[in-house]
Amino acid sequence: MTTRWDEAPPEETPFHKPADERPEAGLAPLLGSALCRPATALHGDWRIIIDQSNLGETNPMMYGGVGRGEADGPDELLEYSFDGNDTLSVPGDWNTQRPELFWYRGVVWYRRDFDWRRPSGRRVYLYFGGANFRKSVYLNGRLLARHAGGFTPFNIDVTDYLVDGNNRLIVKVDSRSGADEIPTEFNDWLNYGGITREVLLIELPPTFVEHAVVQLRPGSRDTLRVRVRLAGVRAAGAPVRLEIPEAGVSQDLLTDADGLAQGELCATLEPWSPQAPKRYRVEIIAGEDRLADDIGFRSIEVAGDQILLNGKPVFLRGISMHEERLAAPGRAWGPEDAAAAVDAIRALGANFVRLAHYPHNEYMVRACDAAGILVWAELPVYHAVDFGSADALASAQRQYAEMIARDVNRAAVVFWSIANETEPGPARDAFLGALARQVRALDDSRLLTAALHGNRGMRRVGEHLAMQIVGMIPADAPPPPVQIDDPLAEQLDVVGYNQYFGWYTCGPIARELRRRGIPIREADVRERMLAAMPGFRYQAACGKPIVISEFGAEAVKGLRGEGTRVFSEDYQVRVYEKQLEMLSASPAIRGLSPWILKDFRTPYRLHTKWQQYWNRKGLLSEHGERKLAFDVLASHYRALRDGDD
Repeated sequence: MTTRWDEAPPEETPFHKPADERPEAGLAPLLGSALCRPATALHGDWRIIIDQSNLGETNPMMYGGVGRGEADGPDELLEYSFDGNDTLSVPGDWNTQRPELFWYRGVVWYRRDFDWRRPSGRRVYLYFGGANFRKSVYLNGRLLARHAGGFTPFNIDVTDYLVDGNNRLIVKVDSRSGADEIPTEFNDWLNYGGITREVLLIELPPTFVEHAVVQLRPGSRDTLRVRVRLAGVRAAGAPVRLEIPEAGVSQDLLTDADGLAQGELCATLEPWSPQAPKRYRVEIIAGEDRLADDIGFRSIEVAGDQILLNGKPVFLRGISMHEERLAAPGRAWGPEDAAAAVDAIRALGANFVRLAHYPHNEYMVRACDAAGILVWAELPVYHAVDFGSADALASAQRQYAEMIARDVNRAAVVFWSIANETEPGPARDAFLGALARQVRALDDSRLLTAALHGNRGMRRVGEHLAMQIVGMIPADAPPPPVQIDDPLAEQLDVVGYNQYFGWYTCGPIARELRRRGIPIREADVRERMLAAMPGFRYQAACGKPIVISEFGAEAVKGLRGEGTRVFSEDYQVRVYEKQLEMLSASPAIRGLSPWILKDFRTPYRLHTKWQQYWNRKGLLSEHGERKLAFDVLASHYRALRDGDD
């Protein structure tokens, strides 16, 4: 093969083919319990280049790409350099670190130099907790891997690419996704860009525990199910030891030819619960490697319309939240952010949190595990997904496998959610059916759910209210039950349902009535809706438990107003009071996660006076201040807790 003198040289990669564009190219199997490993953090200020036109890998004047290296001296021409003063802190989103990048969607190149001495006979992995969205990772001029997905971890075996002395790590981060990715570009939240989570160098012996699952067998309270996969094993019969010293457990296992050791054993264990989040130090020993993690053991199942935790009915007193820092702007990522979020959840009297709409960082999940807060974890299968795309399904399945691999040993995680507000149809139903089968095959120890769209149920009740207003039916006629008729419910263990009675339904009713020549103010419709809500009843979907996964109303902190003034704290309080009265009257409802803990940034909230590109449904303001509705929900949960816990 020849190359013209003015062309960039052919790409050299460790991939099977040059310039491999697969989203998982070059990755090693994900390390389990990575945060429990001794590691060197590559945190701090990284030098950056903002590449708005995405030229860094294709422009001829880059001579092989930005990741390859830089000019050797002042006489060598390259049309890029990291040698200016531009830096970004890692971990961290770029949107809140640089005002000019707040709405930026595109490519930023990151560079970090570090000294290293290659350890003799050890493997070294480069681990990323998350970076949004597409990443290309270069080390010492070699393109090692690509990864797509903003909220799940990935790692690379870099043993053969490190050098003694100075090493140069360059990461291309492109915050844009597409119609064949999960999520797409249409999201009702600010999809912060950058290397937003930890970057670690992890040293391991030649044979090590790649991944371990230790959990109660579904349906059992005293039988542990163990699966341990070793890396570096070339033959069957490698010994693995499981130890739980506090429980008196010590069990020897042997691997098969693929490095997998598995088995079951009986153990007497105190169950993990919100009241007593007991965790045991579990150790896996294989040769020189000893992996230790804190793991709780609990059962979660359904019986009719009840959710059973450790065999007993539980009501989920919850809240939804985005991965926003509470006390400062930007993406949350570390232990301090997680501790602040847990404190706020506890102050509500909640025992449950919906981590929407994507996998949150591992520190948050572990903090819930330690605090006894039940977790709904989900993937951003959301609006505008191309459900007919095989690539979109592959993206969802790959990211779900990464999330499950990371969080499978966290007792707090009781729900895997496969979607949020998707419309039924053959393509969607087939897509989510395939995803449901994959999730159940990877982990059958948790309940499967999804947040179904409440538009049709709200529309039917709205039509009933409109007919009452115009006199077509008696004013005291009971409303129809709120039916959950999405066929996806058949495939779920617990049905999530998003509805916004008192907020979104009133305006369309008023406008439709005015279009038909009936003069009515939206304020009057709102008053009628609030008065009628306590009489609404929810009809169980397939006889299964229902969790109201979203409800709420927007409010600007400090804005007061009587009656039905939207965006006021007073109206948000009225909606919460009527919602809680309404939901308490339907026995099939076994949990709530109102929308949302804290106001969050979104490009789709365009009211420039009240919203200012914030979704204001938070019980906390963008500065972390409590709104009046916070105490309304906390008081309701205190009353439930007195009778439930």
